[in-house]
Amino acid sequence: MKFLDSVNTILVAPSHPGNIGATARALKTMGLSKLRLVAPKKYPDPEANQRSAGAEDVLEAAQVFDGVAAAVSDTTLILGTSVRDREVNWPLLTPRAASEKVINHLSSSSSNRVAILFGRENSGLSNEELDLCAAQIRIPANSEYSSLNLGSAVQIIAYELRQAALINLQGQQQPAAVVKPRQEPATQAQRAGHMEHLEQVLKQLEFAHNENSPLLMRKLTRLYNKAELSVEEIQILRGILTAIGAQSSRS
Repeated sequence: MKFLDSVNTILVAPSHPGNIGATARALKTMGLSKLRLVAPKKYPDPEANQRSAGAEDVLEAAQVFDGVAAAVSDTTLILGTSVRDREVNWPLLTPRAASEKVINHLSSSSSNRVAILFGRENSGLSNEELDLCAAQIRIPANSEYSSLNLGSAVQIIAYELRQAALINLQGQQQPAAVVKPRQEPATQAQRAGHMEHLEQVLKQLEFAHNENSPLLMRKLTRLYNKAELSVEEIQILRGILTAIGAQSSRS
C-alpha cells in the first residue's frame, strides 16, 4: 500500500527472538515490510521464524545495526514508543495521531523516510534514544497495568498506520503523484551533525559547560526536532555556527 513501504519499524536491543518473529507477523498482516533490528540478542533464531507464522520474508529482509544512530541515519522523521514520563517532556501522540503524522509526512515528498522505534522489553528506550525522536508515542492502555508485549505494541501501531494510509488513499479521487518539495527534509544524520556543531560552538562561547551540557542539548534537540528542518536550513544554521566560531576564535 502507498507510503507503508517507507515506514521502518525498529526494535532496539530485543532480547527474545520470539518477539522479533511476532513483530514480523504484525507488520505483514498490516502491509508493512521494513524491519530493522538494533543489536538483537538472538537473531537469526528458529523461534523467530516459528513466531513469524508465515512472515519469514519480512524476517529475511530485516536489516541489523550495531546502534540506533546508524539505524535511523537515512530517515527524515523519527517517532519513539514509550510509556514512561521523562525529565524533559517530548510531544506525546496517540498511535492514531502518530500514524496520521507519519502519512502526512510521507505524502509531502517521495524521498521522505520514517522510523518508529520500539525499546527494550524490560526498560524501553533510553533518554538518548528518545532525543532522536520528534515525538513520543504512548498507547493509552490501562493505567493500572500498561505493560504491553512488544509484538502487541507493534500490532497496534501497525494497524493505525494501515488505517491512516487507507484514509489517505480513499481521500484521493484519483491516484496523485507526490509533488517534490522545493526543500528536501534533513535526514537524522544531517540533524545530528548540526547538533554536534552547535554543542561545540556553545562550549567555545562558554555558554555550555560539562555539567549542564547534556540537559541543555537535550532541550535544544527537542526544540530543533519540532521545526522538522530542511537540508537547506541545516546548511544555513551550520554556516552561522561556523561564522560565530571563527569570530569567537579571533576575539
